Amino acid sequence: MRTRQLMKKKERIFLLLAVGFFGLVSVSCDREKYPLRNEGMPDWCRVYFTPRDPVPEKMISLIDHAEKEIRCAFYSFTLEPIADALFEAHRRGVDVRLIMDDSCAAADGSQAKRFREAGLLRTDISPGDFMHNKFMVIDGRITWTGSYNPGETGSYRDNNNVVVIASAEVAANFEEEFDEMWEGRFGSSSPGPTGNPRVRLERVLVENYFAPEDPCAGRLIEAIRGAKESVHFALFCFTLEPVAEALIRRNNDGIEIKGVMERGQNSPWNCFRMLEDAGIEVRWDNNLHYLHHKFFVIDGKTVFTGSFNPTRHARTANDENLIVVHHRAVARKYLEEFKRLWERKWE
Repeated sequence: MRTRQLMKKKERIFLLLAVGFFGLVSVSCDREKYPLRNEGMPDWCRVYFTPRDPVPEKMISLIDHAEKEIRCAFYSFTLEPIADALFEAHRRGVDVRLIMDDSCAAADGSQAKRFREAGLLRTDISPGDFMHNKFMVIDGRITWTGSYNPGETGSYRDNNNVVVIASAEVAANFEEEFDEMWEGRFGSSSPGPTGNPRVRLERVLVENYFAPEDPCAGRLIEAIRGAKESVHFALFCFTLEPVAEALIRRNNDGIEIKGVMERGQNSPWNCFRMLEDAGIEVRWDNNLHYLHHKFFVIDGKTVFTGSFNPTRHARTANDENLIVVHHRAVARKYLEEFKRLWERKWE
């Protein structure tokens, strides 16, 4: 028991140092000058949003503190400074491995060629389906996930979210998923379900699931059906009608439902009109680039985020991840982002 407590303490210390709890300055700095942006957050969790937060710098800080291994799975990867940090970690003896989607790896501007030449990269082999994950695991202790791919636009123009969790148990789930893909088991060939999807961190429930082997859409629908007060969401792509139907039913029951969606995804298959026609308050985003979020906030206390868009392809074919954090301060961060997006202001 004492050994486990010491391991958990080490995870949290690592997170505080590497992610920059005190605004990338010393703990002795003046709190008035450097406000603690994560006030009220659990010490094992950090949340960031692009383009407002220095997300590339946070990621590089984690990479620079890695001691043994780094496992990355990103749909696309074009940002050279982060690639440089991974190569520097590799040079100092850290075991670095990267998985990408095959189509994105072949695109102009991708860092894939560098990683492939160094023997550090593998991709899926299905042009029609996507390796759509966005996660990084450091030393089997720290998990970075959300909607963010390391890229120029994703860092400085698009709306993305990142959640960083210090937990060996959560990291083990993501590492297991990574190992499956590294061995060539993608999409429908992925084994499942996830063996330990529900983890308790200081009495806080954290869940994580992987599509298509886990019922990501089903878990989301279950949470929507159980909502007692409100559901707020910000989504890049939304075409999965069973999720929309669950929202409509709760709206009919008097639950507050509001959503912001990526304007560029307006199509006959998008659920925007279906929701709007049912009387749900939905708005297109006003970012001239992309609203790339994939998050739901249930009752102001539970956050669903990750790479998973509510689409049929994400549910049945892509490699995706979904993480659920049951904590009011974490949810408050996401609600602040939602309210900012809800305002009719162009970015």
